[in-house]
Amino acid sequence: MTENSTIPTLAAPADIDQTLDSLLTLLTQGAETLAGGDMVDLYGLEREIKPILDAVLALPAPQAHALLPKLEQVLAALDEVAGTLERVHGDKLGGRETHATRIRATQAYRSGKDV
Repeated sequence: MTENSTIPTLAAPADIDQTLDSLLTLLTQGAETLAGGDMVDLYGLEREIKPILDAVLALPAPQAHALLPKLEQVLAALDEVAGTLERVHGDKLGGRETHATRIRATQAYRSGKDV
């Protein structure tokens, strides 16, 4: 195999765990900042999280399963950020309708009916 191999190497579970720790710290600090009344720039968060989740999915099942508690902590931290954002800055947020509301509106528009 050459040095310029195109076969990607898998991230080590310890590296993923460390990255999840960093993400958890970022989210916790973000929730605290939001609770203090300040805004937090969340632009690009999804783009940064996706490779982490892809790396977890690429792990063998036992190794991925071992990361489940940390993933649950990250999910809880994301929920905390979302809840704090809504509670503190909800009056400033646009697009507060649910995804289901948008789907129904799209269907009504397409069919020309009131739903």
